[in-house]
Amino acid sequence: MKGFNTTSILVNNTILIDAGSAASEITDERLSKIDNILLTHSHIDHIKELPFIADSVFINKAGGIKIWGSSTTIDVLKEHVFNGLVWPDIGQLKVKGEPLIRFKELELKEFYIDNICIRPIPVDHMTGSLGFLLNEDDRYVLFSGDTGYTKRLFDIVNSMGDKLKAFFVEASFPDRMIDTAIISKHLTPGIVFKALDNNISEGTRVILYHIKPMFFEEVVADLPPKMEYIRGGEVFDF
Repeated sequence: MKGFNTTSILVNNTILIDAGSAASEITDERLSKIDNILLTHSHIDHIKELPFIADSVFINKAGGIKIWGSSTTIDVLKEHVFNGLVWPDIGQLKVKGEPLIRFKELELKEFYIDNICIRPIPVDHMTGSLGFLLNEDDRYVLFSGDTGYTKRLFDIVNSMGDKLKAFFVEASFPDRMIDTAIISKHLTPGIVFKALDNNISEGTRVILYHIKPMFFEEVVADLPPKMEYIRGGEVFDF
């Protein structure tokens, strides 16, 4: 909707989590610094600007870019986006001898990008959906991705103590629409609050995102005390 964007979270200027609106919202110069894109899943609001990021990389970046996702997510991109019909098949394009795009299928184990340790976490949305736990210098930040209630996700949050600096968790619908949230495998503020069960550390910021614009004010009104939210454009330092 007008005045809102779809999900893109930039980490340390070089890692992008999801590619909903990054090409629209940041400059080509900043886009050219992105080396890796982590995709939570393949729904359109999380991948829609990948083609435009690829264009910017082709024009402005010395090397290519890696796109990380589950095997399901990568298969969807190859078959339904970069297929020569919806968008050119960019598999053969190179930038100064390097592939423009390198697709990287994620396994469910930790890996490193620069100095950041990344752990993919399966969540309950569409097949192949992932959240990501990032760790740099023993400071952890967890991104839920789109998900319904996933016990393993909240177990991680509730067990990490002060090491977990922030939990970015989706809350797509207001509490009055809990049935819709459950059916569509999303969350509400009330579901998040109940799942945390007062076990989360006082030092962990809980930040709700992926709020559907038509319900934005309702979701904000439903927030329990101390929970924060994203409208778009915020900068966080942990």
